[in-house]
Amino acid sequence: MDETAVELAPGHKVGLPLAGPVMLAAGSVGYGEARPRELETGRFGGVVVGPFTRRSRGGSAPPRVAETVGGFVRDTGLQNRGVSAAVRRYGKLWPRLGCPVIAQIADSGREEAGETAARLTGVEGIEGFELLCRPDADARGLTELLEVMRLESDLPVLVKLPLAEAEALARVAVGAGAAGVVVGSPPPGAGVRIDGQIVRGELFGPGVFAVMLAALLAVKEQALPGSLVACGGIHTVQQARDCLAAGADALQLDSLVWVEPVAAMALAAGLGGG
Repeated sequence: MDETAVELAPGHKVGLPLAGPVMLAAGSVGYGEARPRELETGRFGGVVVGPFTRRSRGGSAPPRVAETVGGFVRDTGLQNRGVSAAVRRYGKLWPRLGCPVIAQIADSGREEAGETAARLTGVEGIEGFELLCRPDADARGLTELLEVMRLESDLPVLVKLPLAEAEALARVAVGAGAAGVVVGSPPPGAGVRIDGQIVRGELFGPGVFAVMLAALLAVKEQALPGSLVACGGIHTVQQARDCLAAGADALQLDSLVWVEPVAAMALAAGLGGG
């Protein structure tokens, strides 16, 4: 086996093997249709597409993006077409991305999450799920979502945890059957645009890295079974190596992909991916 290969679902009957440790995070290429022309997804270990919800969501009103020190704030409101429409429109892209595709499910209701997982199961190219854990999620709600997703599908499920709650919820996620956890979702932030309008949303950029690394270390100290994935503010090969040295099995790139997609490919190559 290639020494750079990664198994994100150890012990799972299906498994989720990657050729390398560097992945593209949800939102970085949309559903595959938003991939920058110069970005070759086959250079990466995997890509997360989505978000998917059972029903369509209109998203947040503009403006949605504002620059700030160390990055930018973005608020999409989880805009998407709904799972069935997304599969019809974009499903043909997923087998062509050249790496394993993970679908991010963002439903917060038990019934809706189960229906979304069932609809995506068996779709060509989809090899696993990433459940987006909301910032206000509690242990009971997270457990119920994982239970219904595992009931509706045999595919492995990762849970993307909010950075502020990663330490508290990681054990809950793994105990409820998650194959691993992603640390994590961007922290909340606010930015002021040139026109004076304020955007409140998620903070992306290099400034997030230190916060993410602290949360990653706290989760690693719990020595939980399953995989551990780092996500947030990773912009350099050294930062990626720091995450792996801290105990991450793999990592996801977000803001770097939007700012400098060629640098994202170089980072993956620097860690032996692609």
